Amino acid sequence: MNEITVTPKLVVDSADRAIDFYRRALSAEPGVRYAGPDGRVVYAEFRLGASTLSIKDADEHDPAAGALFTLDVPDANAVGAALEQAGATVVFPIDDQPYGLRQGRLRDPFGIQWIVSQQTDDLSPDEVQRRLDSTPG
Repeated sequence: MNEITVTPKLVVDSADRAIDFYRRALSAEPGVRYAGPDGRVVYAEFRLGASTLSIKDADEHDPAAGALFTLDVPDANAVGAALEQAGATVVFPIDDQPYGLRQGRLRDPFGIQWIVSQQTDDLSPDEVQRRLDSTPG
């Protein structure tokens, strides 16, 4: 059996603006772009690091829908700041978490939520659970 890969497809209002946002905020590299006769994007790709995502404009068949993605990065504060500067809003501020990550969540102007995550501690699953069990609810 061939190796399975998954390519997330974002459905947003204004795919071209979204790709530009990801380019400015996350250094995304635009790829192929196809538009219908009305000019709306029916399929486009962009790369984030080693990952390829696809995107299209919302239409009567595919309404704009939110999504949640985790970006594993070397500097969560810098990436969070770049997202904010480009127009994202903070859902959860970037902070040290008990499970060994510096993490926060931002929503981009297209409704997509991005968890920005930086590993700070190399913890066993048991240690993560112990820390979560001792964290006030």
